[in-house]
Amino acid sequence: MMIRFAEEADRPAVCALWELCFPDDSGFNPYYLDRLLSVSDTLLCIEDGLLAAMTQMLPYTLRLQGQELSVTYIYGACTHPEFRRRHLMSRLLEESFRIDAERGRAASMLIPAEPWLFDFYRPFGYEPAFYLADGLHIVQSAPQAGFRALRDDDVPALDRLYRTSAAQADPLVLRTEQQWRDQIALFHALGLGAFGLEAPDGGLSAYAFVWRNADSLWAQECVSRTANDAPRLLSALADYAGMETIRVSGPGASGQPLGCLRLTDGAPLSARMGYFNLMLN
Repeated sequence: MMIRFAEEADRPAVCALWELCFPDDSGFNPYYLDRLLSVSDTLLCIEDGLLAAMTQMLPYTLRLQGQELSVTYIYGACTHPEFRRRHLMSRLLEESFRIDAERGRAASMLIPAEPWLFDFYRPFGYEPAFYLADGLHIVQSAPQAGFRALRDDDVPALDRLYRTSAAQADPLVLRTEQQWRDQIALFHALGLGAFGLEAPDGGLSAYAFVWRNADSLWAQECVSRTANDAPRLLSALADYAGMETIRVSGPGASGQPLGCLRLTDGAPLSARMGYFNLMLN
């Protein structure tokens, strides 16, 4: 068995294993594999000359107890069906922890694909730390002044609004300009879109990244300056999409556990009411 980072020549094998382990008919897979896959951040486990397991080690910045820290986001962890029950993912994770320490990354974070996997990851040191406020809202459909699609030049305003609205979350995942741009492009390509509500002062008073199914909307992240701005944005979204109900998620004081965090130094977590989202989840 050999563990190493992928090279460009490994791209076909990486894509094939992704498609096998994460079947999808939404259009996400071809979009992600063509535009967002970082081959050089993909840690591979090679067994008998074949790609047996892999995971992405994506770099992010985490604000934890007032400090901004470099961390790893474990994403797309998967094992080929023919190589399962050999503890290959355990070995990949342990190697990722060694690499984190070598690179000076302060923590590793991930989103369990199923609730029972929180217990699976606990022996590796991962503890629930990120929560998502989530609910279904019935809204009155009505147009709103200032409602529009988000653009790349909105990123500074988006980032300010995000940091302010989630100021109490600890830990909090911060986003680079490119990560914001990638999300705007992703939702415009595959979802209903990414939308904002302009305030009279010219800034953004609210934003939402929105998916649409045949009969429902989901604002995966909805953030606003004040409690009154979110209903106005949701009303505009309902009018735009011709819907009456919208599932809304975002930062909140309480909610369902979404993700886990493991500190590289092995210290226990003292901050557990964190928030992350739009993590390609």
